[in-house]
This record gives sequence, structure tokens and C-alpha cells, in this order.
Amino acid sequence: MEKFKLVPIGQVHKDSETFLEIYSEFAEAIEGLKEGDWIKLILWFHESDTPEKRRTLKVHPRGDPENPLRGVFATRSPVRPNPVAIYSVRILKITGAKIYIEEIDAFDGTPIIDIKPLVKRLDCPEGIESQKDSGDNP
Repeated sequence: MEKFKLVPIGQVHKDSETFLEIYSEFAEAIEGLKEGDWIKLILWFHESDTPEKRRTLKVHPRGDPENPLRGVFATRSPVRPNPVAIYSVRILKITGAKIYIEEIDAFDGTPIIDIKPLVKRLDCPEGIESQKDSGDNP
């Protein structure tokens, strides 16, 4: 399989507030986003990016051995062949190249791969029930 390269556009910062620092060369891409907008935030879980973790195909959800093993594609585990994380988050405020959001479970310094607007008809199909408790972190 051919490999490809992803370029981080910024990183997550977690202090007293959680914000997305967009690198200066990508700052113009923020134009059009505003407070209150919902976005799809796509991250690279760099701390789960090891050859061993990439080979892990089954996990105990939430890391609890009492939970039966599941394939990683049926979970939200950060341990997977490509440690990509996707969040739906609301923008609280934008200051320059910083996008403030509610707290997420990513680590401080997690690379941002992309940001896309959340589009209800594409991202929230009617009649689809979410999988309850099936995909939480291990």
C-alpha cells in the first residue's frame, strides 16, 4: 500500500481553556468560521502512534478487561491502524488564530490534521441512532 503524508495545521492546547492553535501559514483558512459554529475536528493521536499500537486490532472498550474485546473500528479507542480522532465541537470564540472549544479528551499538543464545518444533512442523518456505549476509549 502506498503511504501518504499528513501535514499538521495546528495543535490542541489545554490549560485553563481548550483551544486550537492554528499555525500562521494556515490562519487564513479560519475565515468564515464564527462563534457558535459546529465543526468536525480531525486530530492525529500522536501518542498512540507506535508500530505496536498500530497493529492492535481489538481492544477492551474503556480499557476495562470486564468489557468484551471489540474490533477497534467499533470503538473510539485511540489505539488503531491510523490514530485519527474525529470530534464534533462547537466554537466558543475565535481570537486571531486561536479557536476556543469545549474540553475534549485529546492531550495538550495533539496535532490538528483538519477542520471541517459540521453539516447536519451529511453528519447527522435522520433516523440513525448512535451506538450507545459501544465505542468509548479503552
